[in-house]
Amino acid sequence: MTALLWMRSSLCTNSSRTRGGCNRARLALLLCLVVPGAAFLAGCGSSPQPGAPAPPSASIPGNWEFTARITSSGAGLGETVPIGVYLTGTDTAVQGTAWVQMAFPLDCVAQCCGGPFADFSNALSGTLTGAGILNLTSSVPDNGPLFSMSGNMTGAEFTVGTFKLTGGCPATGAITGVEIPTLNGAYAGTLTSQTTGKSYNFSTTLAQSSALSTRGFFAVSGTGALTAYPCLSSVTVPTPAANYSGMLGDEFNLTMSGANGAQFSLGGTLSSDAETITVSYGVIGGSCANDIGGGTLTLQ
Repeated sequence: MTALLWMRSSLCTNSSRTRGGCNRARLALLLCLVVPGAAFLAGCGSSPQPGAPAPPSASIPGNWEFTARITSSGAGLGETVPIGVYLTGTDTAVQGTAWVQMAFPLDCVAQCCGGPFADFSNALSGTLTGAGILNLTSSVPDNGPLFSMSGNMTGAEFTVGTFKLTGGCPATGAITGVEIPTLNGAYAGTLTSQTTGKSYNFSTTLAQSSALSTRGFFAVSGTGALTAYPCLSSVTVPTPAANYSGMLGDEFNLTMSGANGAQFSLGGTLSSDAETITVSYGVIGGSCANDIGGGTLTLQ
């Protein structure tokens, strides 16, 4: 299965974004003994020594946003690549569903068509050791690059990580990450049209599903209300939702229906504390067709 590549809104860029930590954590299993090639428990009945460090905590399952920066020479040097990953399983058998959140350029240099992450497999598997080291590898190369990553996971943060892509367009670099809270609540703020320069109040109530859909994203339902917008006063995510609606990592994209057949496309990035959403919008159909804009919404 090839990676899910979700084209960002025309208002978005591939620039790097600052990401913070969040406060949710769960206790990870402390492995008593790790043997290369096989991890198993031994001597777990003994009492810990005074002053021994507490076992690392990590959030599995959890919805994570990773940021990979390519540092090797060649295609993509210096690029920052956001990757949303939903982790499930247990410490000794971690699975992940990934989404590379960038649009690849439609050009080819030698064997590097679209950059190192093109045709990236979204199925990951690996382990979280008792020392808090998360190791993940793409489980199905799917004729694309083979991806691997490793780093320290403590609570809701992934630090001191590295990644490697092998194949026709190899790359290496650094990778960090934070856990993303559930998108669930009422948000409100001001949207400004790039087409007309006018601003409108917008409020929305969004609810994220607890499990991934068969398409590899969290389904998001919701409604929205616009004040003084010339052609739409209310919008809603229809049932069933459009195939490209959903959320993974810190990004979501929704197609909401309005009056007279108009569609209100809303995309955004959720902050790591779930307090704000940076959004962009676009209107398809109706008298406001092709209007685009954006703004910031705050949790109410």
